[in-house]
Amino acid sequence: MNLPCDIHIHTTFSDGHNTPTEVVEIARRKGLTVMAVTDHDTVAGLEEGVAAATAEGITCLAGVEFSTYLREEVHVLGYNVPYRDMQFLDEIAKLQSLRRKRVWRVVEKLRHHGVKIEVGDELDSPSVGRSHVAELLVRQGFVRSKAEAFDKYIGKGAPCYVEGMRVSPADAVSLVRRFDGVAVLAHPFRMLQAKALPQIVEDLTAAGLKGIEVYYPNYGQDVRANLKAIAKRFGLICTGGSDFHSAQYSTPIGGAGAYLDEKAQKVLLK
Repeated sequence: MNLPCDIHIHTTFSDGHNTPTEVVEIARRKGLTVMAVTDHDTVAGLEEGVAAATAEGITCLAGVEFSTYLREEVHVLGYNVPYRDMQFLDEIAKLQSLRRKRVWRVVEKLRHHGVKIEVGDELDSPSVGRSHVAELLVRQGFVRSKAEAFDKYIGKGAPCYVEGMRVSPADAVSLVRRFDGVAVLAHPFRMLQAKALPQIVEDLTAAGLKGIEVYYPNYGQDVRANLKAIAKRFGLICTGGSDFHSAQYSTPIGGAGAYLDEKAQKVLLK
């Protein structure tokens, strides 16, 4: 039996607008019994999220979304990660250090470019990223929207862009595998368009990849069918979620039509 789920949700512990407790409440109202908190390069919100979900009778997978780089940005989701394990937390801290270095280089480039952005504690998030800088640019009146911030200043090709300082996707997959988690390739449609996906998946499967995110906002039936075929070819599970960040800007929690089939349930709901 297929099990409806949403296992790609962000909170205020990265670049989401709702707390872990709030996203659990939204999932409860949607009637979901399986969800996951998957903040960017941090597991700091899992203690709250898992506790809130347990109180509501919801299974909340302990998740994280790693931002990695392989010719372009590639995201890797990790599930059932040991969010209280000090060795795992040390590895997460190394990734967070790379995020902070990149963001402060972006701030330096903005100031050198004449954009005198003021920074308080807004960039203290463990998974700080360009999205936080974009919000500051909007708040301080340099741009009218986050999209304009990326287009004008900090997006790829813009004058204050800084290349990501990231580990490789294979490194992230290996990290999840080393700690007995389940690694899944997130929203891979761009790579499918570039026809690079089968080779990437083959390489990552060798590193320990266990799944592909098939059910995702705006993925039509053709895209899903292609992704399912690749998953079947490499013996991977199919997962999905809304990639929820906020009610204003994101697909609602549960809105991607994601579900876990029996194979995915066996892997994720051990």
